[in-house]
Amino acid sequence: MYYSCLLCINYYREQNDLILKSLIDTNININISIFYEKQDTYKTIKELTYNIGNIGVELQEENKNREDIEIAAFSYNDAKYIRKEMQINNEEMYYMYIYLMVFSKDKKELEYLLNKIEGIAQSRGIQTRRAYFREEQGYISTLPFMENNVDIKEVTKRNVLTSGLVSTYPFISSSLFDENGIFIGTNIYNNSLVFIDRYNTSKYKNANICIFGTSGARKIILCKTSNIKKHFNGNRAIYNRSRKRIYKYM
Repeated sequence: MYYSCLLCINYYREQNDLILKSLIDTNININISIFYEKQDTYKTIKELTYNIGNIGVELQEENKNREDIEIAAFSYNDAKYIRKEMQINNEEMYYMYIYLMVFSKDKKELEYLLNKIEGIAQSRGIQTRRAYFREEQGYISTLPFMENNVDIKEVTKRNVLTSGLVSTYPFISSSLFDENGIFIGTNIYNNSLVFIDRYNTSKYKNANICIFGTSGARKIILCKTSNIKKHFNGNRAIYNRSRKRIYKYM
């Protein structure tokens, strides 16, 4: 088996959707490892205030060229925004690291998968870099050892606020579950249980349901027993006698 690691080094400034959704939806053999490191709020605000003051002085100097002024102004506005969110909206700052490990039994297929993953990631605003001479460290970081290797973490480190962590939530398969629903089956995409309360008129327009199955799968019996159980309001004795009659005459 051949492995190759991709390091996520940068992302879009704003994300309206899950940034890993396109990668998880593919059928490519890939392991995704995400690390979060919470930063001290008091220390972070203190450092931001210090940097804002220094950058503000640089912006007032006239000997800087236009490009330097724009970069400094960019950093200045970012620092003020982060400090505001942390002080007013009680946000917390984290360092985030994302590693993508692609594997295959064939070298040519692995190269094809790497190019495909890089294209998908770029379309989602994720800049990646191949872990040349750091493949072993990347491989270890994607194993369930909770080890974020120091040789690659500085390359992938990116600061993010609490609200930004939502876009990296990897579990995206929606489930169908009603609190008072009956068991219908399993979701073929994530094997989650499906419970639906088809008599909940506030959620569904009507109680109609469609059941598919092969001949002899007892579709009619399922419908009849379900209706009888609701009609007798939990009276177990009457319900059991009625169910026996159904099995006798069908």
